[in-house]
Amino acid sequence: MHDWALDPAVVHLNHGSFGGCPRAVLEASAAIRARLEASPMRFFVLEWQDELDRAREALAGFVHAPADRLVFVPNATTGVAIALASLRLAPDDEILILEDGYRAVKNQAARTGARIVTVPMPRPHDPDQLVAAVQQAITPRTRVALLDHITSPTALIIPLARIVPLLAGVTIIVDGAHAPGQLALDVAALGVDFYAGNCHKWLCAPKAGGFFYAASPVPPLVTSHGASAEYGPANRFHAELDWAGTYDPTAVLSVPAAIATVAELGDGWPRTIAHNHALALTLAERLGGTPIAPASSFGSMVAMAIAPVDDHVQLDLLREGFEVPLIPTPRGHLLRVSAHLYNHPADADRLARALHGRVTFI
Repeated sequence: MHDWALDPAVVHLNHGSFGGCPRAVLEASAAIRARLEASPMRFFVLEWQDELDRAREALAGFVHAPADRLVFVPNATTGVAIALASLRLAPDDEILILEDGYRAVKNQAARTGARIVTVPMPRPHDPDQLVAAVQQAITPRTRVALLDHITSPTALIIPLARIVPLLAGVTIIVDGAHAPGQLALDVAALGVDFYAGNCHKWLCAPKAGGFFYAASPVPPLVTSHGASAEYGPANRFHAELDWAGTYDPTAVLSVPAAIATVAELGDGWPRTIAHNHALALTLAERLGGTPIAPASSFGSMVAMAIAPVDDHVQLDLLREGFEVPLIPTPRGHLLRVSAHLYNHPADADRLARALHGRVTFI
C-alpha cells in the first residue's frame, strides 16, 4: 500500500469506479503541472503538442490502436458523445444497447432521438445466450450498436469478437471505460468504428484522462481553433480534437508514467492483469457470495447478487471506511468487488465483518 496514495485506514474494493494512483504517477503529474504553471505560454505554445503526441504514442502502443486515429478526451463518456454526435439519426433508426450498459451512456443515446432497443442479458450470464440475443435484436432499422466491452454494474466481459461480425453495415461504438489495463486490449483488431476508454481506472492515471478512437475522422463536440486549416498539426483529426480550449493536460500527459509505473509494481502488465483477475475471484470467494457469471466472464471485478438493501447501507459503509459499491439493477441488487495491486485477500475478511447483518448474499 505504501506505493499508492490511498488511505491505508480505508478498505478500497472499488477501483473500478474511480481508480487510484500510485505515488510515482502523482509525482510525475505534479512535476508536469509545475512546469506548466511556471511558464504557461511557453508550455502551451512550445511544448504541449509534442508532449501530447508522445503520450498518445505510448497509449496507442498499449491499447494497440493507430496513433493517427487516437485522441485524448476527459473520459469515455465524452468519447461516446463525440461518436453519437457525428451520426445523423432519424426517429425510426434503432440503437442497440445492452441491458447492463452504463447509465450515462444510455442517457447519451436517448438524446439522439433514435429508437433505443435494449438487448436483454441472461442471468446467470451465458455468453452464448447473449450473442444470440444480440443477433435476434438486429433489424433492418438497426443503425448503431452501442456496446460495452466490460459492463460497469455487472462487471461482465462482453464477447465482442463474436458480436461484431453480426453487425455488418451497422455503426459500432464501444464503451471501453473499464477495459484498458483490465484486459489485454487490441482496439484495432476489434474492427469497430469507435472506441472510448478511460485511463484513470485500471491504468491508474490521474482523473480526467480518457481516450477516443475513430476509424474515420469525426468532428469534435466543441469547435475551436482546429477548425481553421492553418492551425495545429497536419493531422486534422488531432488538430480539431486535441484542443477544445484551455485545460489542465497533466492527467493525459501522465499516462505514460502510469503505464510504466503499474508495469513495474506488478512485474509487467500480463502478470498484473492475471494477478488482479485471480485476486478478484479470491475476494469474492472469501466474501461468501456467488458470482453472477463464470470466472472467464470476469476480469479484475466480480459482481455477486445480494438481497435488496436501503441506500443508507452504502453511505454507512463509506463513513466507516469501506469502499465497495452496492448496485441496484432491474434484476436485483449486486455487490461488485474490484482488485488491483494494492489489495489483499484480508480486505475481503474485513469487509465481510462489516457486511454481517447488513448485506445478505443470494
